[in-house]
Amino acid sequence: MSGAHLTPALAMIDHIKQRHQDDEVFFVGRLYSQEKLKQKAVEKDEVESRGVTFIPFRALKFVNYSWLARLQTIVTFPQVVLQARHILQKYQIDVFLSFGSYLAVPFALAAKSLGIKVVTHEQTFAMGKANQLIARFADRVALSYIETREYLSRSNSNVVVTGNPIRLGENKKRPAWLKELDKPLLLIMGGNQGSFLINEMIAAHLSTLLQDYVLVHQCGRSNQLKDSAKELDDLRSKLPAELTNRYYIQEWIKEEDLFWLYDHTFFAISRSGANAVLELSMAAVPAILIPLANTHNQEQLCNAQLMQRRQGAVVIEQDFFNDNTFLQSLAYMKQQAAGMQEQLKRLDLPRDAAAQLYSLL
Repeated sequence: MSGAHLTPALAMIDHIKQRHQDDEVFFVGRLYSQEKLKQKAVEKDEVESRGVTFIPFRALKFVNYSWLARLQTIVTFPQVVLQARHILQKYQIDVFLSFGSYLAVPFALAAKSLGIKVVTHEQTFAMGKANQLIARFADRVALSYIETREYLSRSNSNVVVTGNPIRLGENKKRPAWLKELDKPLLLIMGGNQGSFLINEMIAAHLSTLLQDYVLVHQCGRSNQLKDSAKELDDLRSKLPAELTNRYYIQEWIKEEDLFWLYDHTFFAISRSGANAVLELSMAAVPAILIPLANTHNQEQLCNAQLMQRRQGAVVIEQDFFNDNTFLQSLAYMKQQAAGMQEQLKRLDLPRDAAAQLYSLL
């Protein structure tokens, strides 16, 4: 399996390891979530911790940076597909499961050329560009939402709505680094890569936030441009002692810690990737969501609006994310978070998506 959407892949790995132990799983992934900035991805650590072989792979994006970058990608793409073919043959793969993104495209094409079955899964409400391409020749297309069919120009016979495989957090435990909570817990997440935008807003209002909340802040791993954890830790060190003990900075939160935090969080501040939104909804954690701008088909905005329609989120579009909208949203959540949590608890969300997707495999 491969794809940049990591958490559903981890959910599938967990499902297979627990219930289909005769199967052998291989994961092709990135060493760097941002290649240019050399920001290390979390994929290798998370996959190998599950006893699964991780195969590092590098593929260029069909980006819009410049005509030269696009030309380089086009010229090198056939060689990338040949490398993917070699990996599939070396490990004697029977079926390829794609979770979208540019990394999955050469493997889906290579698998098809070798007669290997291809199943692709779309996590988001609005289908991503890579999956729209892969869906054209995949043997099965799995969707999280029935409404996503509108992005496909194919017969319905190969399309199945499975839901989105989600980590169940069965092994949750209190983080060893977390001390006693003397204020409500506020969880801040920016996705696998972190979010400079969210990090900077938290930094600007840190003292104010810590008057009312204990903050657990997943800020993302360092890269050549920025070391957010160090910058935030330097800021933390300048706080009064009574506030210092309320601020916890983590580059990446381990799964068993994260699901304990979900159970004890008053509300969250987060980007709105499909998996983050679904996990927050299933764990009944209300949130302020700041969708990443300019995603294909505005997929993060669609995800955020879905949780908002369920009365579980406040959405601030990135262009309108400023001191005023942030502080207004904080004031609203302080009053309404408890009621929003009750709304989320009433949702009947499917929890067997991993089993449904496995049945396609």
